[in-house]
Amino acid sequence: MATRHVLWPAGVVVTLVALSGCAGGGASGQDYSGQAYATSEAVNEHAGHAFLKVSAVGVVVDAQGQTLYRFDEDKPSAPSCDGECAATWPPVVTAGDVMVEGIDQGLVGTAERQDGTLQVTLGGWPLYRFSGDEIPGDLKGHGAGGTWFASSPDGKRAQSPDGAPTQAPDTARRQDPDAARTQAPDDY
Repeated sequence: MATRHVLWPAGVVVTLVALSGCAGGGASGQDYSGQAYATSEAVNEHAGHAFLKVSAVGVVVDAQGQTLYRFDEDKPSAPSCDGECAATWPPVVTAGDVMVEGIDQGLVGTAERQDGTLQVTLGGWPLYRFSGDEIPGDLKGHGAGGTWFASSPDGKRAQSPDGAPTQAPDTARRQDPDAARTQAPDDY
């Protein structure tokens, strides 16, 4: 019997500690810098907000450190990657404000997609994730098809470490001009 009396209070303490983690803490104002955000795989949102920051290697990432890309076949503020393309390159969408860390807020905006959702833009260029990036910091989509590039903090193509413009992989073998929309870089 003595064991039961000792375990019961310990169980209550463990339960209370676990539940206190679910309560969260409300942030006041709009300074969300440095906070962790809950996300779904498809949409990086916290209460309808997207979050962008600059990684240690100078490319734009979401709150989980997943690299964000731009598509050269888009036009500024006009996303063109839908259907199969969007399955491979999920758009970064938001239902609210876009919060930033290390990025000029004036360069951030949204563009309406064909389905009516708002896609986050940087420097006018719609942003996407790459489904082939498995862990934070992956850059597996960079240079895919000669049209997909990690985004720099100003929305342009990310630069190589020596400051030279990034180079696309050899695309001479590419037969279909629309292949860049759905193929992974290893397909080249």
